[in-house]
Amino acid sequence: MSYSVNNPWIAKREPIVCLWKPDYNRGFVSNMNTSLLNDVMCFSDRQLEEYALMMKDCGFTGVQVTDMCTAWRHSGSPEFVHDRLKVFANALHKHGMEFSLWAWAAEFSGHGWQDEDVRYFPENGGKAIDDPGVRAAFEKYYDIYAEMAPYTDRVIAHYYDPGNLPTMEDVIDFLRLFADKFKAANPNVQICVDTWGSPDDFPDKLVEAGFEDIMLMELPFLPNWSEEGKRARFRQGVKDLGCGLGSWGWYTCEYEIDQHAMMSINNRVLKDVYKQVQAQGDHVMIPSYWSEMDSYHVLNYFSMYAAGHLLTNPDADPDLLLRESAVLLAGDEKADALLYALELIRDARSGDTWATYWWQHESGKYNVLFNTDPVEIRDRAEKSLSILDELAKAKLDCTKGHFPLKPWQIMKLMMPHVEQIKKWAEFRIAFAKVEEMYKAEGDTEAVRAALNDAYKPIPEYNCIVGLWGQVECVEMIKKIEKFCRETGIPMPHSGWNDFYYKRRLVDYLTSMTRQDHGKRVFRDNCFYEAGLGFGGYDETKRLVAELVHDGVLVENEKGEVALANVDAVKYDFNI
Repeated sequence: MSYSVNNPWIAKREPIVCLWKPDYNRGFVSNMNTSLLNDVMCFSDRQLEEYALMMKDCGFTGVQVTDMCTAWRHSGSPEFVHDRLKVFANALHKHGMEFSLWAWAAEFSGHGWQDEDVRYFPENGGKAIDDPGVRAAFEKYYDIYAEMAPYTDRVIAHYYDPGNLPTMEDVIDFLRLFADKFKAANPNVQICVDTWGSPDDFPDKLVEAGFEDIMLMELPFLPNWSEEGKRARFRQGVKDLGCGLGSWGWYTCEYEIDQHAMMSINNRVLKDVYKQVQAQGDHVMIPSYWSEMDSYHVLNYFSMYAAGHLLTNPDADPDLLLRESAVLLAGDEKADALLYALELIRDARSGDTWATYWWQHESGKYNVLFNTDPVEIRDRAEKSLSILDELAKAKLDCTKGHFPLKPWQIMKLMMPHVEQIKKWAEFRIAFAKVEEMYKAEGDTEAVRAALNDAYKPIPEYNCIVGLWGQVECVEMIKKIEKFCRETGIPMPHSGWNDFYYKRRLVDYLTSMTRQDHGKRVFRDNCFYEAGLGFGGYDETKRLVAELVHDGVLVENEKGEVALANVDAVKYDFNI
């Protein structure tokens, strides 16, 4: 089949502008050095319009934005967030694009947002919607969301993650309330539901309840859809129900910034995913709408450019698309120099396929972090840093595209990512020598000294950092910890790294305490991300134990921990 702008694979294409706050990740963790140049909520009216036009350059027909209580906490209020979103929606409509609103439809507390009146569960059993307290909470927040209805072309309700409603019947009851409020304010709005985490019979139950005109959204996110025939069955079911079919793309352009936050270049990964999705279900039904996650915002531009154009034409050459994106930013003369650095980031962090990119891939091929030649990566990184430094200092003004930041600012924001890639390669080279020394000498002072010298934690610089820590640094800690466990050699530690990680443990527990309105909250001594952070369960337990020793946390008889000084946070509130 021949695809074109006038005959696209996917008719409606949008980025999902995720409103996790770059420097206050998921409402738990503050990153004092993170650059706010990537924060959409800090953009001026002009920058928001340029951002809309950047996405149009990327081949998108609109923009989807995640509206959620954690974004309100980050910016102070839903009023502020909605004022910015209205500016954004108006800019999109001005340029012939659409605005979609994605809403946390059953999550109005936590993640930094505190509202002591929120309730999800009926006090005396029965249906949640019949409980006055539960109904009042949902009414209040649905009214807040519905303020955006006049500006919205489609609204997407997200129910099953985090998921606070006890039954599917409750979900359907509140979806009806949600849809009614939006339709009352804008009869033309399209009602959609994503199916993240939902039971397989959710679509059938929606239609049985009278939602025939709804759009149901599958996931290109392949682990959830890897079961043979699942996508085809889902699409056949949607087709039989007479509903619209959309796709809610999470993780395929990049990692969500609250987890493995890093700058990725996923042009080849996207091509691989899209061809797999086509083979799995296009013979049954093709989505009319597709959205792809935009979490790192401006530094995600290169992947977003590939996504928008591949959703138009999945047969396009992803490498040509990457060069086109470089030309739009750096101009014809400097595009190839910029492309050299972009290809390094792609080869060092993403690779060519979903199997090389996804950290939990069942093939065990994850990740290119481990499967590249570290000497080659180090040398390419050094050259890339020199190129980016030269491009940034040149203060380029030859861009052919639209960007909310100046081209030289984008080049400078790329540099710390390349520096992290270089330091990871240097560690891999040094650590390989440590392993060889151990094989030859056993546990000697020379081996211990070489290990301590090799362990130089990779800085976060001004990058967005997820809850689990800087990606390559976490893998470094895991690699050393495994080596030390197997050899009996003491694990080296970094006071600098420990300090930053301890701050985040305290931040996280502080947020939990605020959520309980200043009451002392005890949690398991690996309360932080179930051991996924900082290199693993043992490292987290060690840091927590040191915080207890220092009097920052207190421990109960069960070994659970809480803030020592809860009085410091008792006055926190939002609404």
